[in-house]
Amino acid sequence: MEVSKMTATSSSLPATAQYARLGFRILNVLFSICVAVQVFLAGLALFVDSTQWGMHGNFAMYFAPIPVLLFILSFPAILPKGIKMKSLVLIGLTLLIFATAVFSEKVGLAAAAHPVISLGLFWNSMLIMREMTKTKE
Repeated sequence: MEVSKMTATSSSLPATAQYARLGFRILNVLFSICVAVQVFLAGLALFVDSTQWGMHGNFAMYFAPIPVLLFILSFPAILPKGIKMKSLVLIGLTLLIFATAVFSEKVGLAAAAHPVISLGLFWNSMLIMREMTKTKE
């Protein structure tokens, strides 16, 4: 057997797609962790020290762009349409959670929807992870 055949990957995907999928996975896990940390920071501010609300608000700015990166990476990663759509849902939920934070003083229901949307963000990123494990490479 030739050396080139032995060292070749078993995947039929191009190398760029494999790297894009790896990046997609890493970013999705990072996003899930960031959402969990964000919920922790909200709990910390609510139940322990109200001065931590600033940290809760500022931290969101650091990981909010990740869903856009996920959507962009889904194309070179050659991911199924379902994962691309879930990435779009993450973008929509991220925009919605920022809107509820901004308008929560004017619209009381927005304040109540804010933590529920964070559950949706986390749940959707978990669904993406589950679907990624089923995606053949």
